[in-house]
Amino acid sequence: MSDVAVRGLPPELHQALKDAATRNRRSLNGEIVARLEASFGRTVVDVDAVLARIRERSARAPVAGLDGDDLRALKEAGRR
Repeated sequence: MSDVAVRGLPPELHQALKDAATRNRRSLNGEIVARLEASFGRTVVDVDAVLARIRERSARAPVAGLDGDDLRALKEAGRR
């Protein structure tokens, strides 16, 4: 894998890339690589691998089960 340095990057563009990287949960380098890959054609996605990652993350952070009574109580508590 090659290393490339980017010179003369305007501060606004640098910040925009950093913001996008944060939103996409990537490093700055990862964001740049993803954008370059996207600009040169379609990236083949391994759907099974993506679904496995989603299931893994869901298992680590289960969603709390709330029923209507719970939601009403939380809503009322927020109004005080």
